Amino acid sequence: MDTAKFQELLLKFEGRIGPNSLMQGAIVIMVIGLILNALTIIIPFIGILGWALLYPMFCIYAKRLHDGGKPAVWTLAVLGAYIVVGMVLSVILTPLIAGDMVAAAMRGDSAAALGMEFRLKSFIIAAIGTVVTHLGVAFIVNQFVKGDPAANAYGEPPADAASPNPLS
Repeated sequence: MDTAKFQELLLKFEGRIGPNSLMQGAIVIMVIGLILNALTIIIPFIGILGWALLYPMFCIYAKRLHDGGKPAVWTLAVLGAYIVVGMVLSVILTPLIAGDMVAAAMRGDSAAALGMEFRLKSFIIAAIGTVVTHLGVAFIVNQFVKGDPAANAYGEPPADAASPNPLS
């Protein structure tokens, strides 16, 4: 794989990409997010670096929307939906996976609530939410955004529109 193509995909928002490139970009960002989530087990506040992943997410969704002839400002709606879906999943999964820890925290037992077991359960919640939101939002965007077969205001059609592996 060519690192220049990954940099182009993840760090620039000009141009157009097809559905395969969007999925590959979403998977790369998802894996980086999962690694950051895993590191929060050891270093609790490193997860804040995950907010830096919003820029590459903006880039891939802006280019995918450009492929459908839509302006990049629509990416804000996609990212807003991503954040809302993540929050809803967290609200649903937290009582299911870490309900006992939340109850301990509400009773004032901070030692049990902030221990390694809580961090591990928090990682599981974040990992499930990360996978579902990244892949789900990318899939939904690909279903609703149909690429223009000809050149549009954002450039020529992407070379990867019919390719199964656009980054190879």
